[in-house]
Amino acid sequence: MPGEIFVEIQKVGNALRVAAIDGATAEEVVFQVPARTPRADIDTLARAKLAWKLKRCAANEKRPSKGPGRRGIEV
Repeated sequence: MPGEIFVEIQKVGNALRVAAIDGATAEEVVFQVPARTPRADIDTLARAKLAWKLKRCAANEKRPSKGPGRRGIEV
């Protein structure tokens, strides 16, 4: 569970781009929410996403580099 988090919010059109960083590990999550989303909901979502990422990192799980939904750009 993340402790201190740093949240940066930028308005992009009708959405907010949210970057949240865990103060202890410097792990970062970035997500978007509608522009009218209350700050308390943004903070709750940021904390939940960071907790998920920290749990995934602790289990040493990685996203698949290939497969359905992970095509990316092949050069």
